[in-house]
Amino acid sequence: MARATVRQSRQESRERIVRAAELLVRKRSYSELTVDELMSEAGLGRTIFYRHFDDLGDLVRGLSREAIDELFEAQERLLAARPADVRGALLPAVKVWEEYGPLLRCASEAAAVDETIAEGYAAMRQRFFDFAAQALRNLVGEERYADLGETARALNLMNEAYLTEAFGREPRIDRETAVRTLVEIWEAVIRP
Repeated sequence: MARATVRQSRQESRERIVRAAELLVRKRSYSELTVDELMSEAGLGRTIFYRHFDDLGDLVRGLSREAIDELFEAQERLLAARPADVRGALLPAVKVWEEYGPLLRCASEAAAVDETIAEGYAAMRQRFFDFAAQALRNLVGEERYADLGETARALNLMNEAYLTEAFGREPRIDRETAVRTLVEIWEAVIRP
C-alpha cells in the first residue's frame, strides 16, 4: 500500500509540473523559463523537479514529443491528398498547432539554445521536408519544380513560421483563417 501511495504521489507531482509548464509556456519564451518559477507555479519544491527531469530541455523534449508525433500523423494526410482536397489534408496539422502552439513554439526556441534539442529538431524538420516533397511529387509531379526539395523546404519553413505566429502566442487567430491561408499558398504552388 505504501509503495502505491509513493508511486501515485510521484505521478501527481509530475502531472503538476507538466500542467505548470504548459501554463507558463503560454506566457513566456523558453529563455524566460526557470525551474524556480515552474516549481512555484506547480506548488512544489525545486528538488522535486530533478526527480522527474534532468533540466528544462528534458522537460520540453518530453512535452513536445506528443505534439510532434501528432504532427507526423497529420502529415500522412498530406501524402494521400489530391489537389481537390488540400484543405482536408492541411486541417489536421492546423488542429495540432491550435492545441499545442505554445509548446511547439517553446520547442523551437529551445532548439536555438540547447544542442540536444537542436539535433532532434533538425531531424524532425528534415522529416517534414521529406513529407512535403513527397506530397508535392504526388500532387503534381517532380518535373514541375526547378528543385522540388527546396520548394518543399520553403513551404515547410513558411508553414512553421506562420503557424508559430498564429498559435504560439496570444492573441491567436482562428483555425479557419489559418486553414484558408495555408490552402491558398499550397494551391498557388500546385496550381498548373
